[in-house]
Order: sequence, then structure tokens, then C-alpha cells
Amino acid sequence: MPRNCNCSGGCGPQQDGADGVTRREFITLVGAGTAGLLLHNTVGAQAAETRPVSAQTVDTQVTTQEIARWKKALFEPAAPRLYRSDTHTDARMHLGGIGTGNFDIGVDGQFLNWQLFNTLRDGYVPFYFAVRSGNTAKLLQTTGGPDWPRIRQIEMTGEYPLATLRFRDADLPVQLELTAFTPFAPLDSRLSSMPVAAFVFRVHNPTSQLQKVSLAAFMQNPVGYDAQGEIRGVEHPNFGGNVNEITSEGNATVLSMRAVPGQAPTLDKPIQLYTNLNLAALHTPPVDRPQNLTVQALDRIPTGAEPGNSPGTVIWLENAPTELSDTTLRTIHDAVQAGATLVFAGHEMPLLHTYGQLTGGKPLQNTAGRPDILFEDFETDYSKWTVEGTAFGERPPAGTQPNQQVVSGFEGKRLVNSYRGTDGVTGRLISKPFTIERDFIRFLVGGGSEPSTQIRLIFNGKTVRTASGRNEERLAAALWDVRDFSGQQAHLEIVDDSQGPWGHINVDHIQFTDVPGSQTVMQLLQELLPARFSGVQAANATSPNTVTFQNLELLAGSHQSTTHNGLQIITHAVGKGQVTLAAGPLIRAGGEPYSRERQEAYALVSELAGAQFTTSNGTLPTAPGFGTLALATSGPNAGGMEAFADWMVAFTDWQAGRRFLNAKAPRSAYSVSGLTLPPTAPGHTVNGALASTVTVAPGQTVEVPFFLTWHYPNKYSHDTHVGNHYTTLWPNARAVMQEAVANFSTLRARTEQFRITFYDSPLPYWMLDCISSQASTIRHVGVVFRIANSDIYGWEGSNGCCDPTCTHVWGYEQSLARLFPDLEKEMRRIDYKHQQSDDGGINNRTAVPSPPQPSGEHPFVDGHASCILKAYREALNHPDDSWLREYWPGIQRAVEYLIKRDAATSGGKPTGILEDDQWNTYDEALHGVTTFIGTYYLAALRAGEELARRRGDNAAANRYHSIFEQGQKRLIDLCWNGEYFQQHLTDYEKRNGEIGPGCMSDQLIGQWWAHQLGLGYVLPQEMVQKALKSVFKYNWLPDHTNWQHNWRKFAGGRDKGLLICTWPKGGRPANPMLYVDEVWTGIEYQVAGHMIYEGMVDEAFAIIKGARDRYDGIPSAPMPRSPWNEFECGGHYARAMSSWSILLAMSGWHYDGMAQSLRFAPRYSPANFKTFWSGPEGWGSISQTRNTARDGRGQSHEITAVEGNLRLAFLHLDAPDGVKRVQAQLGGKRLATSNRLTTDGLAITFDNAVILRQGQTLNVNLT
Repeated sequence: MPRNCNCSGGCGPQQDGADGVTRREFITLVGAGTAGLLLHNTVGAQAAETRPVSAQTVDTQVTTQEIARWKKALFEPAAPRLYRSDTHTDARMHLGGIGTGNFDIGVDGQFLNWQLFNTLRDGYVPFYFAVRSGNTAKLLQTTGGPDWPRIRQIEMTGEYPLATLRFRDADLPVQLELTAFTPFAPLDSRLSSMPVAAFVFRVHNPTSQLQKVSLAAFMQNPVGYDAQGEIRGVEHPNFGGNVNEITSEGNATVLSMRAVPGQAPTLDKPIQLYTNLNLAALHTPPVDRPQNLTVQALDRIPTGAEPGNSPGTVIWLENAPTELSDTTLRTIHDAVQAGATLVFAGHEMPLLHTYGQLTGGKPLQNTAGRPDILFEDFETDYSKWTVEGTAFGERPPAGTQPNQQVVSGFEGKRLVNSYRGTDGVTGRLISKPFTIERDFIRFLVGGGSEPSTQIRLIFNGKTVRTASGRNEERLAAALWDVRDFSGQQAHLEIVDDSQGPWGHINVDHIQFTDVPGSQTVMQLLQELLPARFSGVQAANATSPNTVTFQNLELLAGSHQSTTHNGLQIITHAVGKGQVTLAAGPLIRAGGEPYSRERQEAYALVSELAGAQFTTSNGTLPTAPGFGTLALATSGPNAGGMEAFADWMVAFTDWQAGRRFLNAKAPRSAYSVSGLTLPPTAPGHTVNGALASTVTVAPGQTVEVPFFLTWHYPNKYSHDTHVGNHYTTLWPNARAVMQEAVANFSTLRARTEQFRITFYDSPLPYWMLDCISSQASTIRHVGVVFRIANSDIYGWEGSNGCCDPTCTHVWGYEQSLARLFPDLEKEMRRIDYKHQQSDDGGINNRTAVPSPPQPSGEHPFVDGHASCILKAYREALNHPDDSWLREYWPGIQRAVEYLIKRDAATSGGKPTGILEDDQWNTYDEALHGVTTFIGTYYLAALRAGEELARRRGDNAAANRYHSIFEQGQKRLIDLCWNGEYFQQHLTDYEKRNGEIGPGCMSDQLIGQWWAHQLGLGYVLPQEMVQKALKSVFKYNWLPDHTNWQHNWRKFAGGRDKGLLICTWPKGGRPANPMLYVDEVWTGIEYQVAGHMIYEGMVDEAFAIIKGARDRYDGIPSAPMPRSPWNEFECGGHYARAMSSWSILLAMSGWHYDGMAQSLRFAPRYSPANFKTFWSGPEGWGSISQTRNTARDGRGQSHEITAVEGNLRLAFLHLDAPDGVKRVQAQLGGKRLATSNRLTTDGLAITFDNAVILRQGQTLNVNLT
């Protein structure tokens, strides 16, 4: 995809005395090591000499004073970031457990983005809190919700997993705050998977008088809702049979929400239904039709049927399109002749309208016009088109591509198909200009339905017509009326700008014609239709009869009637079948995904075919939105309203102290005028509420807890029911509530203990916030989900971004592995027990559930290598070698797979580099040699070597090391340019998707991995550090105001960020690797973590702080700014979990569970350092303090196990010079050790291995 500019990111010179900070001033302010903050001042000039397009200078707007203030903040511990409801409206933290679904709590008090319902859509559920005190009652939101009096201001702090909101309002005589959380404890995946949100209100009375305070929670029963379509009051198509019940559970008052399961629909005789509607939408789970009703596409209608062979066949054309092909209609005609029922229905009926206009309501005449012009059939090449990007390939492909669902509906052998084995590629086809010489343009289109995947007609530089697919691989006919542009020049563009699900487009057979439908189609319609008319006109939209047929004339033998819902129809016999013309739709436009609307349509279709379909009359128990919820409070004097419809009436009654009765009141007390107690009518639900009232003495603080639990068992993967793991742990939401209330003190204490332990550190607050906020992605179901059989998977980003589990994106993730190693090991089980082929390759992405054999895409080389490194990480993060023993055969085959690929391009003998098609995280293949791929390979060889030695296979270990040494030398020889490592590929300028002499930010990703795993340097240290300095020098941009973005935008305005690749030495390709001008936090954190390992703390801090400043909660283009939701391809992007490596690098923590060995070497504030740690069996804190009062040689350490335990046989510390004595104590008992000074510290061996148990602290003092 070519750029509008050729700016490399090494943007233009700064002049002394200009408003922007000078290089000399900047070096003084930040230090020589970070002089590249404003980018090298010669890059723009160099690039201009070598690029095909002139370079654009990016002028930074950063002043000296701003840099000084910003630099000062880098090293301040600081306080928690404070978000205000009038400023930081993007600040939202999600609640929910691992794989349970979640919703957000925002600084404005709103609860948004509900994803409980087993879909990847963000829904909205009415759920509100309110307070009443003195003469004031207010909604605890500053925006949204019912039209109640609102709280004036909210302040929010967030230390994941806890969010605290402070409500500010002078009208309230009390001070009020809320802490919301879902229980969280590292290594305890069950506790951390509870489907519960706790809301703890604290009421403080600062006055001298008693204050009576009521806190209330109001919520709609959402059972049946699946985050699709708008809820209007208490109405939604998926509601029905909803039930609310108030009960007592221990010391809690509980409002339980459920729905009566609907009965399965029935059909009294078989029907084979064929339709032009979107089958993917009609097949949206659950299956809501009996087995004797089959639904298929029109192209599945049997051909060549003999008369009498089609009983039970119904063909349903909803809004029959103008472009319906004569072949399809001929097949329909023959089926009707043989006995099928044909139904024309809809709210527009474009084909019938065209027919009416063409015939004028009279018998069809010869209407042949000028001959059609075939503009493009794509059977040869793209000679009539300009090709941009990589999505469309070098020539039109022949049908279905690798890893793609079957493509159908195209003509000939070839077509446009922008799926290239993945949806991650983008591009554009631009036709040569042409003169519009016919009235219509006809074509076939399929693929994605979003505006980013379109065929477009461009006139005078503007898009005047567009068409997309319907999220189906099958191509369907489409038609544009272009009479308005007759005689004018235009051109076509086929665009793929999408990288998410269905991020591609299929196009074929573009024709220019004067006839919107073929003459054959018109003739067949005349033979089929039961009436003549001159057009179809919109009528009463509130009636089933939404259209009228102008100048209607019934044909002989036709008769009119009305269906059970009042829809007027005209029917007549054709051959052995019949044709029905309806005066409106059988289903509302867009109603296909809704089970109730589908069933009502099936009932109509069945009625027209002489059959009886009985609807389920309730939400099916297999529906994604079918489940249970429970709202509770354990506060005193609790009561509730079981059922109401009007929010204002409920609020007014509560405000006046009416109708909030306790759980022991008779059920009739909860009846509400206008509503019948359970179950609700179809399409309707009910609201409920709970309240707790407390009396607060002067100076007293009282807590009032509320809880919300949920249980939705019906998760689907396509049409396969896979369930949810969490719903196998509890039978319903009420059971979850019982456990949560009974164990609330423990759940809260463990959650708080994690927060306290994690944030008790001298590290800057924004850094701790960076690490914990991205670990929150573990508990966003839009990314991490766990199905009923306990398999765990990860999308790339929320809302279903790219099929799970992408090995290359998840090759950056570290948080899940460190906080929940049991779950990370489940991912390795899928890698090695399901996704590994016989040749050792580990496929990228997997089907869900994972089949026994590999699924998804071929191995992506970076992702495959990361699977080896992740396996080494998991082996280290295990208390013994049992995991390694089980997985070593697969790991070794994975290493050998890379070696075989190496050998295949080097004469049959491996040389330590890869040069083939190297598909990777940039969604296309790199070629030649790069250290981005090369260091991944070297690190994988080193991991294989170390693991082979542990398994006693020294021959394999020596072989791997030999290949490693060869590769190391070759990478240096081929890629080192004196400043950084560049791509070695002589013809890179002639190819698409390469980087040539570019400076890639993650060119040393394998070294980042090697440091975390204790594998040493894979390339010489001095080169590594110089390359990282170049990355910072050339790629870190302190101001994006004038940056020319291409592809997507994740930074803008005064944002700071690390660009993916720049070309400081010129030579930028015309069509470089995808995304090079973007900023990704996952890479920023990876690079920063690596820099910390290399001692480049200043540069690392600048990168991390710049990224976190972008996500400050203040709305600003070009992306949402929530601190707990960093974007790439979708929100909550998994790559950003690379941020955990920052903590590992800062602390120098490296634990080897198999050897029971710990290395600890803080790289920040070593005189006074403390941090969180986690291991295979426990977690806690570790600290280092140096005594500088005397000679500076004293140093003390404390290792505390907050939960679980830590086994230690060896301890390696970064000791000051002159240490002569080591004293270790555990539980007041001195431990015997042997000690040895090394080149990088002090090695301590415990005479007897230590088990540091929960609550214990190991003290190690060096003097």
C-alpha cells in the first residue's frame, strides 16, 4: 500500500533558536543516552536523496520547558493517577473473571461494554446505583442512565484489579466512595475466574448529626439479550419469560434474575427452505428450528428436478435483488413447476419494482437495449488495474485460498480475492478511467461486510457508489444505477483496508448494461408472479403490509388472503407448485440474528407452504444470552422491588421510602401495576432493585457491599457449542453469589493483598500502572477465553480480532505466564499436543475447540520460534522437571523444524539463518535475512541447547550450539551496518513488504527473550546496545502532530511514541512492510524491557512513559484512551502484555524452578528497591536495601511469600564490592550457606534447600 508521503520517521532538522528544543538543549535535559528523543537531524535530508517520493519533515512542537517538566516526571514515584468525570471520560476499567465475560466501570459512574453474553459484541445493560441522604437522592453517574438527579462530579483512581470512585456533591451531607473489583489472586485461577463484581460503598459522616443513608442498585433482567440490537425500555426481540425473585441468602438479600426456558419449536411436516437471506445470520446460535426444517442458500436448490419431485420445498426471496441472475431464477422456476412454493416478500423488493417499472403493469414487451460491455472478468491478470499493498497478490487467484472457507458464486476460474492465508493484509485495486456508457454496472461481490472492504465507484475524486459482501465467501450479484453519471469519466476501486475478522473482499465479473435485470429474468417473473403492477411503493411502516403494488391487477386464478399476523398475500398456482406475493416482509430488516424474529418468519413461511410451525415462546436454553444473574447486598436493613417497568416511578418510590420491602415480605407485595409477575410476555423483560439503609454516627464510616454475579453457559465457536469453563464450576449465578457473600472477607483480603504488594515499590507509579493495567487483559473475555473442556485461547484483540491463538502476537505476551502459569501451560498443551505437525511445525491460530490434528494457518516463523521460547519459560516456571520431561520430544521437534527450514535454503546444511518465506506478525512474509527473525531463531537454538543438556542429550545440545554460533556470525556479517541491524536482501526495492536498510524497532526481539530466560547474548553485547541506541535515536518520536500516518493510527497530536521502522540511511521501499509508520504499545514495552536489561533505563523510561501518556483517559483522536485498554487490531490487545517484561528487567528476577535457583539484580534504585515476584508455586515481595551509613558494603534482602511457597537451593545477588559475610535467616533460624563471588555478583548455595512458605520471610544480609 503506497504512502502519500515518503517520510521515514527520521524527521527533519531542528534549528538552534527555534521554538522546538535544540539537540544540544535536549541532550542536556535528558542525557546523551537519550539524545534521539527528537530524532536524528539528518534523517529527513538523507531520505529525500534516495526515496522515490520526497521526504516530509516532521516538525516537533515540543518546547524546552515541556521537555524539562516531562523529563522530571520520569523518575518520580508519583501518586496514583486521578481521573475526573469532567475530563477523563475514556477512563474505564473492566470487571469480571478469567473467561467469565466482563463490563466496564467508568469515571462517569456508567457501566458499559457488557460482554457477558457469549458474543464478541459490546452490549448495554441498564444497571445503576443511587444514594439517598438527607433531602437528596441522586443517580451515582454524571452522564447516561435515566433522567434522575445526578451526582455532580466523580473522581476515580484505578490500581488493577480495584477501581475506586469518589462522589463529590455539596448536596450530600455525607462523603461517599465506591471500590469495585472482581476477586484476584495470582496463581489461583479458580478464584480469579469467579463471575462476580463486588461494589463496596464507604459512607463517612463528617457532620455532627446522625445521617440516614440509603444506597440502591437498579438493574434490568437481561436474560435473553445477547448484545445485539437496542433495548427499548423493557422490550427486546430476545426477551420473554423473564423472572425476578427476591430471597435471603445468609446475611444477604438477593435479587435473582432468570428466564423460563422456551420449548423447542416444532414443525408438523418437513420443509426444505432456500433463501437469499444471509445464512450466517440465520444460523446464528442457537439452532432454533426443528430438524425437519432445513435452511440453505439459493444456489443449493436441486437442478433438473422432475415434476412432482419437490414437495416440501419453499423458496423465500426477501427483497429479491435487481441483480438476481437468470440462472438462479430459472432454477427457481423449474422447482416451482415441480411443486415448490415460492414466496416474494420484503419492504423494498427492488427486483419486483424494476419489473413493474419496465412493464408498466402490462404484458412484457421486447425491451432489449444496447449490448452489455464486459469490463473485467479477472481471468488473466491485473493489466487494467493499479495494484497497491499486498492483499490482492500479483494476479487474480483461482478460487479458494489456503485457510479460507470455500469461495463460490464467481464465474470462470479466477476472481479478486484479498484473503492471502490471513485477513491481516491490506491493499487496493484501482481501475483505469472509463466513460459511463450504460445505465447500470453489474458485478459479483462477497467477503466482508464492513466499509473497509468495498468495491467503490469514484467520480470526480468522490466515492458515489459502494458495495460490500455479507460476511460470506459466496459472491452475490450487485447492481448500481449510474444513469446520473452518463457520459462522464469514472473509475473503480476495490479496497481492503481491514485486518479484523472478514477483513477481505471477493469481486468478479464487472459488466456495464442497460438492463437492470436480464430479459430472461423479466420473462421468468412474468411467468411466476400472480399479479401485474407498475411498481412497488412504501406504505405504512407500522403495519405488516409495508408496501403497496401500484396499478395492481390480479391474474386469472390468483386469490388474496391474510396470514395469521395480518400480512396480505396474493397466491396462484404455477405448474405443480405455487407462488405467493406478500405486501411486506416476513422478517424485519436486520432481524435474522434474533431467534424470536427468525422463528416468527419460519412460522409465516410454513403457513404459506401449508405447514404449521410452533415457536418456542421463550428464550431457548441453548441461546448465548440464556443464563442467570444475581444482584445482592449484605448491607443492613435491605429490601427491594422485585419487578417494575418505569425507571422514574421506581426512583420516585425509593426516594420517598416506599415499596422497598424486605425479602420476607409476601411475593404479592412486589407486584407492580401494569406488569404481571413472572414470566414476562414475549419480547419483554422486567427491572428490579435492591436497597440497604444505614445510620451513620458523626465521624463514623460505614461500608455497604453489593454484588453482581452471572452464569451464561452457552458459548459457541461458529455453530459448535463449546461452553464456558467457569460455568462448569458453579451451577448458576445464585451459587456464585452464595460463595461470594460467604467468603467475601477472604476474597477481598486476597485481592487487596495483591494490590498492596504490587504497588509497594519505589518504581514510578506510571510504570507500575503500565504493568498492572495490561495484565488486566487476562480477564477480558474479548481476548482470553476458556471453554468448558478447560482449553484456554486468546484472540489478538477484543471483539474477535483474528482467530485464536495467534502464536506471533502471543509471542510478546508475558503477563499470563507469570500470574497464572497453569493457564499458560494449557496454551502450550494446545501448541504441542494439537497444533504441532509431523514435521515439527506449530501452526499459527487454531480452531476452537482444538481438533487432534493441527488447524489454522501454516507456521509463522516468529510465532513458531516463540513457542519454543515459551516452552523453555514454562519449564523454568515449574517446580521440577516433570513438565519438561513430558514436552521435550515436541520441543525438540520444533527446534528441528527451524533447522530443516534453515538447511533447505543453504544447500542442505544449516547455517544458523533463515532466508525463505518468513511469515510473521507484520502479516506478510519477509525474505532474505533479518535479525527480527534471526534473533528469534538464535534464541530458540539456545533454548533448545539448554533443554537438551537438561535431558542429557549433549549431542543435540552441541549441534544446536554449533548452528547458533554459525548463525550469530552470519547475522553480523550480513546485517550489521555499523549502527544497527538491517535486512539483507539485494532486491528488496523490487518487492512488496520488505524493509531493506530500515531500522526496525524490534530487530532484537530474540535478545529480549534471551535475557528473560537467562540465555545470555545471542549477538555481541556492544552491537546489541548500539543497535538499541539507534532504535531510540531514529524511531522515538516525541510529537506526532505532523507525522504522516499510514495504515492505522495509534498516536496523534502531541503524543509520544516509538515508530515500528524508519529509514535513517535512506532506501525506504516504495511498498514497505506493513504497519511501519504505526506505534504499537506491545513493541514499545518489549523494546523498553530490553533496554532496561542493557542498562538503558533513561531511554526505556521515556518510551514507557510516552506510551502511558497516550492512554490518559482524556478523549482525543485517533483512538480511545482508556488506561486499561490499549489498542492495536482491536482493544485490550494481547501484545501489550509484553509489559510484564519491564518488571522482570527492572528487578533482574530470574527463577529456575527445576534447579530451584533465583537470580535478583535490580537495575533501578538498587540502594532501595522492592518489587512483586511470582513463581511456579507462590508470589510475594522481594527487596534490596544498601547500608550507606558506613562503608557502603552492607546490603540486606527480604524475600516474602505472601501466598504459596518458593523453593530455593541457590541464590544469586548483585552484591556491592567488598562483601565478606553472608547471613541468611528464615523464621528466626540461621541457614547454613556456601558463598562465591562471581563476575556479576554473589552466588549463595544453601546447604539444605529452603522452602519459603506462605507468610514467611527469608532475610539475607551481606556485610
